[in-house]
Amino acid sequence: MNLAKRPSNVPEENILDLRSPKNGEAEEQSKKTRSKPAGHVDFLSLVEKSENALSDKIKSWFVRAPKTVETPTLKSEPAEPIIKSKPVEFNSEIPSKKRIISIEDSGTGSKKRVPYAKVGGFAVGLAVIALAVFGARFLGKAEKAKGDVLGTSTEAVNRLVNASNAAKSLQFGITKKELQAAQDAFLAAQQDLEKIAGSLKNLPGLGQVKSADNLLKAGQAITSASTYLATGAEELSATGGVQTSFIKVLDQFDKSLNPAIQQLQNAAQFLKQVNPNDLPQDIQPVFAEVQSQLPSLSLQFSQLSKVGGFLKAFLGAGDQTRRYIFAFQNNNELRPTGGFLGSLAIVDIFNGQIDKIDVPSGGIYDFSGQTSLKVIAPKPLQLVQANWNLQDANWSPDFPTSSKKILEFYNSASTSVRVDGIVAITPAVLQSFLKLTGPVEVPEVGETFTAENMVTKLQTVIKDLEKKDYSKPKLVLGYLAPKILARAFSLDQTKLWEMLALMQDHLIKRDIQFFFIDPLVQKQAVELGWAGEVKKTDQDFLMINRANLGGGKTDGVIEEMDNHSASIASDGAVIDTVTIIRKHNGVKGDKFTQDRNVEYVRFYVPLGSKLISASGFERIDPKRFMAPMPDRLPDPDIQKLDTGAFTDENSGTKVSEELGYTVFGNWLAVGPGGTVKATISYSLPFKLKVGGLLNKTDEYSLLIQKQPGTMPAFTSTLTAPENWQSFWEGSTSNVFVKEGNTWRMSADLAHDEYYAVVLK
Repeated sequence: MNLAKRPSNVPEENILDLRSPKNGEAEEQSKKTRSKPAGHVDFLSLVEKSENALSDKIKSWFVRAPKTVETPTLKSEPAEPIIKSKPVEFNSEIPSKKRIISIEDSGTGSKKRVPYAKVGGFAVGLAVIALAVFGARFLGKAEKAKGDVLGTSTEAVNRLVNASNAAKSLQFGITKKELQAAQDAFLAAQQDLEKIAGSLKNLPGLGQVKSADNLLKAGQAITSASTYLATGAEELSATGGVQTSFIKVLDQFDKSLNPAIQQLQNAAQFLKQVNPNDLPQDIQPVFAEVQSQLPSLSLQFSQLSKVGGFLKAFLGAGDQTRRYIFAFQNNNELRPTGGFLGSLAIVDIFNGQIDKIDVPSGGIYDFSGQTSLKVIAPKPLQLVQANWNLQDANWSPDFPTSSKKILEFYNSASTSVRVDGIVAITPAVLQSFLKLTGPVEVPEVGETFTAENMVTKLQTVIKDLEKKDYSKPKLVLGYLAPKILARAFSLDQTKLWEMLALMQDHLIKRDIQFFFIDPLVQKQAVELGWAGEVKKTDQDFLMINRANLGGGKTDGVIEEMDNHSASIASDGAVIDTVTIIRKHNGVKGDKFTQDRNVEYVRFYVPLGSKLISASGFERIDPKRFMAPMPDRLPDPDIQKLDTGAFTDENSGTKVSEELGYTVFGNWLAVGPGGTVKATISYSLPFKLKVGGLLNKTDEYSLLIQKQPGTMPAFTSTLTAPENWQSFWEGSTSNVFVKEGNTWRMSADLAHDEYYAVVLK
């Protein structure tokens, strides 16, 4: 096989250099412009259908608007701009990643912009475009009437600019007045246009009049949407600092959000009836931006409405009690869904407020000791525990799958109570809550916890408790977490919105994951990208999943670099190589970081991939694995996964199938101050087909799914044959550089990443 030359693996000493782009890479990348190829649908369908954090980033890449759009001049007028105000700003940021109302930053005291300012920006843009249309020749003979139309339209633009400025300074009363004035001006402009053209706007040859009419209607609809949003923001800000039910907050904003969405949809329909060729050429690009972004904006606000619906279902709206297992995953001891399940609490939520929190006196082990489910643990887990139980139940990287196994163990315990679902969180979430709530006292252990000292103090208290009573050291988290949650659910209204902004970040990183018994609510969680499921793709895929087995709480001091490369041969065959470099920054003799880090690592790759080689992994002596108790039986789910699995004799790599992917599993171990490096190489089950008589194009794309609780540095390099050309490329990463026939993506995996290159 004639393979194109692959770049050499990244030197170990350069591991830190790859966390940030080379000089000029990010700047050079930002200057590039890309356009999608005609007829290319695979990548766009992913953008349109996927509603998780990955798709949001891809959407923001596609939807790029200029930072400022200068107010155009009428062709029939002098060069001086019609409106002597600041240029209209078209903000291309995704509203779903912004807060709903402006909040004062606790660190800087600065105010953050409300997302509906973008809606007002669209309205200003449409009004400006309408002005240009009114200046067209067909109105040249109706000077007085034209002046009336231009005057009222100019008034609409000025009022919208004033409304936008008032909204930025949180003067919602002024915002509403200016929006109403703009609405009146739009209506007056429509009436003036009707006087000029009347029914003639529907006649052939007068399409410009019809386009102008639809532009004004669209502007009026968007202004109406802005008014609804400003009203909602005014009502919410009026109760800032007041403790209130989160359900009431959501209901309050829904009253404004839903009609605003309807008005945005109406505006999009009006814009569809505008012929771009009826507009002056210098206006057409601006119109194209507005027309293309408005449906996306409407979709994003609809998504926001879905979030509200999900939260109300989760929080027990309508006087319903919801009961959940809050599972606390310690990512200092990594497990497949984010961390070791050391503690849990049973939390009752009623109408948006925490009604009851029950913390088992013996922690999660209270349920483990009462379970009637007697099964053998998966083979790697037998290094530390041969008898499978609740605390080790999150063995699948797919959170819905692990949640079902957790509930299977939990429900078999004699003291279990019915629950509606599971909420898994990492310590980072509790730290964010502490930033908002302030210090929390835990009299049970005589300590006060803050966002700054939480992790280290927890470790210290647990170590001290282990000396007194080894069976209950992790109860401290069981004491602390409910107190933090109770305080978080009782925040005043202003801080509730700040908490939502923090939660958005944690949801993207999968520090928070949901599972629900109710299939309808579970479907909502999946659609929002909050269910922690393993993603599906028919292209290249990589998920590296780690399980700390006997390595103590050392993952917090492990620095990891993952390097992926894909090399395309001249016949279209693809070989992937993945190198992991893990550096243990712990200190010998330190009670928290001195343990040797031992991880079972699984590589999830496209189904049908073939292992070529694996090196650098640890060989575990079979004698170290524990034997299960005689009454333990094989678990049916694990038996199914092991069917057809085999171990590569040369490397000790286990090859199996799970969740629709081929899985390569092996061991890595490293002590304090040490570094370990392992490499695995495999061929993909498909070939790229390009060229031929029809000059066919094909796409290589890679979806990288991050493991919850981790953020390794990651690079991927794609190399194509020298005689192949790229037709289009795009990435969610900030650093995506092309050098000849090589593409390089680099990122810290705070969330999933994706890139694609269309080749010919």
